[in-house]
Amino acid sequence: MDCLEFRRRLGAEPHTHNAELHAHREQCASCSAAWERVQQAESELIAALEIPVPAGLAERVLLAQATGARRQYVRRRGIALALAASLVAAVGGSLLWRQLDARTLPALAVAHMPDEIRSLDLTRPISAQAIEAGFAVRGLQLQGPLPADVTYVHDCPVGPYRTVHLVSRVGNISVAVLYVPGKHGGVARDFHRGDWRGRVVQLQHGQLVMLTDQAGKQPFDAVANTVAQDWRVAIDGLGGPRVSQL
Repeated sequence: MDCLEFRRRLGAEPHTHNAELHAHREQCASCSAAWERVQQAESELIAALEIPVPAGLAERVLLAQATGARRQYVRRRGIALALAASLVAAVGGSLLWRQLDARTLPALAVAHMPDEIRSLDLTRPISAQAIEAGFAVRGLQLQGPLPADVTYVHDCPVGPYRTVHLVSRVGNISVAVLYVPGKHGGVARDFHRGDWRGRVVQLQHGQLVMLTDQAGKQPFDAVANTVAQDWRVAIDGLGGPRVSQL
């Protein structure tokens, strides 16, 4: 065995009992010194590895692992709950907004129309006495001249409101008119829901809701202005304030 082979075998198997390797070590001072260095390093490594294990180390390691896993679970669960809460808040807020919006006067007026849709097909004007009787049912008395082309009148409940439901004709457009006595303030404006265009205006003693699904035939703004002004005169009288669109 030569020195190169000795060193190779020594590095691979420092504790080998190979007779040929030991015979070469006895004959070669350089390889014998290399042997001693390797054995010293091995002894120091073994001594380092023989440090006593602290009591309860295994239990502490297992506890740390379990605690870490628990913390990760709690953290993930907290994030999931926060996301869920955000989602619930968003959905709940959306549902609440829809519930509140469904109770507005424009929404109630549109919801009322399917049961009264045939009233928009009427084209023959009704008498002034019929119109006055429709208001009288609600304990109301008209104060001024009536519009010329009123084709329908009925005392209708619209949500919580007791209204007088009329239909006015402007040219070839039929406009549903709901007078809500005693209602003031609130969100009053032009509105657009599905096929329905509408407007809410404030009169002296109540609100007027006008809506139609025939707005494509004429500009709605001009039609609504005409209808609102006609009914302001009829309901509030010639001396009443001009109708205000809110």
